[in-house]
Amino acid sequence: MPASKTSTAELALHFIETRVDPTTSSAGLMSQLAHRQELIAYWDIQPGSRVLEIGCGQGDTTVALADAVGENGKVVAIDPGSPDYGSPATLAQAQAHILSTPLGPRITFQFISPLLYLSTYTGPAFDYIVLSHCIYYFATPSSLPTLLASLLPHTKTLCIAEWSLHASSLNQVPHVLTALLLSTLESKRGEESSRNIRTVLSPAQITSAVLSTPTTSTATTTNTPSETPTPNPHQKFHLLKQATLPSNPSLEDPYWETSYLLRTREKEIALLRERQRGGFVSESEIVDVEACYDVIEAMVGGLEGGVKGVGCMDFWVGVFGRVEVD
Repeated sequence: MPASKTSTAELALHFIETRVDPTTSSAGLMSQLAHRQELIAYWDIQPGSRVLEIGCGQGDTTVALADAVGENGKVVAIDPGSPDYGSPATLAQAQAHILSTPLGPRITFQFISPLLYLSTYTGPAFDYIVLSHCIYYFATPSSLPTLLASLLPHTKTLCIAEWSLHASSLNQVPHVLTALLLSTLESKRGEESSRNIRTVLSPAQITSAVLSTPTTSTATTTNTPSETPTPNPHQKFHLLKQATLPSNPSLEDPYWETSYLLRTREKEIALLRERQRGGFVSESEIVDVEACYDVIEAMVGGLEGGVKGVGCMDFWVGVFGRVEVD
């Protein structure tokens, strides 16, 4: 695996952050970057590669990808979110800051639906298409197979990373349960939201979706920059490698997500009661949700440090290759 060209501390300085010392970054930011570098090492992203990143957000993985591809590589990073989404820095502010750094020339950011981007893209195939911790943001489970069918013609290698729903230690269990409960609440909301966790899929479900990606008679492929895309209905993905690995213990995702879940309990139950009055949610469903809240609260209460003691669940990473089939 190619080693990162830049240390985590140096790479973190490409991100917008309030710093007392301009040469240092927060522990939270450092842990996020170290995690992204670990993903890219596993994916084995090669120097000089052209990469499409889907669901780039504020650019955590984008910066690490730009570092990996080097001066002769290119990262196109797209996100369907609103430019003013995010806090304390918005997506637009974070991305603009990254573009102003030495890695900026290697990156192109676009605020665009991935399906729209792929449906209008006529350039050469990407060496890699990356989905890094973006699947949980999808509005519905059906969003993933729809996206996979669209991206199949545009790359020979698909790299995915997502939380594994696996806990190696007891303090990670609340994070797993929190993700599942947040996804359950979204499924009962009755309208689309912009929450960070909306669709939770297991590694087995993600893998099944990738391997089941349908080929279509309108699919196109380009093997070299000079070739014109031609129809090819005989393509599919196959699994090259996958792993479930321990997360960096300094990652703050479990604190953000679990604390948010617990402090909004009353509001969420009130919304469910309102849906119940409309006949969309049953009493049994509400009782089940409240039981889940009780379990999570009890487990968090038993941890040293409370919600700050919740550990980050393990993460899953996979690499899929495109093959031609008869």
